[in-house]
Formats: sequence, structure tokens, C-alpha cells
Amino acid sequence: MIEKTYFKPQHTQIQTLYLGSPFWVMALLLISFGMNACRSHKKAPASASFETEEAIFYSTCYPIESLWAPSCKLEISVGKQSLSLNGSIYIQSDSICYFSGKWLLFEIRGAIYRDSFIVVNYLERVCYKGKNDYLQRMTSYPVNPESLMMLFTADRCEDVWRNKFNFNITAGSNNRIMMQGENRSLLEMNLNTKNRMVQEMVMYNNQQRQPTFSVVYSGYDPFPQFVLPSVFDISAHLEENPIRIKASFREILFNQPQQVFISVPSKYEVLTL
Repeated sequence: MIEKTYFKPQHTQIQTLYLGSPFWVMALLLISFGMNACRSHKKAPASASFETEEAIFYSTCYPIESLWAPSCKLEISVGKQSLSLNGSIYIQSDSICYFSGKWLLFEIRGAIYRDSFIVVNYLERVCYKGKNDYLQRMTSYPVNPESLMMLFTADRCEDVWRNKFNFNITAGSNNRIMMQGENRSLLEMNLNTKNRMVQEMVMYNNQQRQPTFSVVYSGYDPFPQFVLPSVFDISAHLEENPIRIKASFREILFNQPQQVFISVPSKYEVLTL
């Protein structure tokens, strides 16, 4: 079985510079989240209008439709096990998050679509498939390409969170935004009081208000049209084998058409989650 897809952005106003366990499956999928964070360290002065527009702390709506990170390095730990990968990712926010990673003989490829995902482990000859609801139950976060784009650009656009992800702002101040989601889940954004940038995003479950998923933003880089996070510490707070990903970022290109290729040889074991 071979899946090959081509994606081309509809708009080009942003050019090149802008542009065998369930726990390991979750880690592989979270790899895509970390790779999504891959940013160029090449900086440019932030525009003067940016500071004025950011005075309203939840008005940010970044005009990013797709991104391609050709290279980045990740440190991943699941319980007491750890792994370092070199990878790449392509995201079209309205349709797909495609990722690949390599470490010695270990190679994975996968994709998160609007409603489903697929991950292929070419070392163990296993293919994992399932609905995105499986990932959302583990993290309480709505998993799809657009929500991942929002997460890793630290975009707090109220219109998108409210109308597309069904979150309603219940409290807000200069340093915190609280949003109520479906099934009484809670999303908390902690902001820097000086520059209004998001420092941490935490998802809580609907019962004991225990954290299920979090991202710490510990660095930002200015681009000509906006300022984006550049350093991430991602955690899935699972009761058994918690997952943590630290990402080191290299380059990212915006609105570049890419070929998406995932092959599943006929003899591979296919597991539906």
C-alpha cells in the first residue's frame, strides 16, 4: 500500500523566510509536534506595528498556511527510555501534518490528517493507524493539523479557538488566559507580563484538574511580520511512561509545496488503535 500526495499552498504572500506499545506510538506522534516547532535561528527585526497590535493579548492570528522544516533534532524520553532523532516535517494547516525521523537504522514516517493518523516504523516493520480521537483522549488537546499549527506558533487567536476548537475564554488577565473546552477540559495559557508572549500552555482533564499535556515556550525569535517561539519543552503527563520532548530548531520554510510519501509494504503488521 502506497500513499502519495502533493500539497500546494493557495497563497504565496509569505515567502521562503516566513514561511510494539501505545506509549511509543504517542511519542512518535508527538515527534511531529516537536518537529512542527522547528524554527530558523536566522532573525530579522520585528516590525514596529507588531507591538501595537499585540497590546490586545489574545488578538494574534498568524497568516501561516503551511510550513516545511527540512531538518531539526529532537530528544525524546518515554519513561526511562530515551532517543535522539534527526527529522523533518511538512504541515498544511487545513489538511496534513507529515513527518519523518531517523536514528541509525531506525526510521519512521507518519502523517496526521484532519480525522486520522498513520505511523510506519520501518525498523520493526509495523504500521499504526487510528482516529485522532485516540490522541485527544490521551492529551485532552484537539489533535489535527490546524490545532498543531496553533500550538507551535503559540497563536492565541480567540476566533480560531472559539469557532474551530470549541474553546470559550472563561478568564483573562495580563498574564493568564483560561479557556473551557469540550467535556469540561481546561486550557491555560500563561503569558509574560512584559511582552505578552505565551510562556506555557497546559491542558487539564475534566475531573481532577490534573495536567495531561503541556508545552513550555522558553525562547522567541523575531521575524519581519511576527515573533514566533523557537524553543519548546513538550510533555504528555501519562500515568505510566510519561513522554517528554525537547526540540532544537534549525530551519523552516513557509508556503513551499512538498511531496508527501508514505509506503506500507504488504508484509508489515498493521495495528489499528
